[in-house]
Amino acid sequence: MVLWGKRLGVALAYGALAGVVSRLWHDTWSDSLAFGISMAVAMLGVALAMGIRKRTGKG
Repeated sequence: MVLWGKRLGVALAYGALAGVVSRLWHDTWSDSLAFGISMAVAMLGVALAMGIRKRTGKG
């Protein structure tokens, strides 16, 4: 459970960073927010996929 908490924290931090960088590129606030959220969700998806591969012994 602690591992998923760390993964969630990293994903949220990465999403916030991506949103800030997007805003610095003069995107609108809603575009920056959507981009940050989508990057956080993508990071969690990658972590989930890596966990599934590790459990099945293919990694």
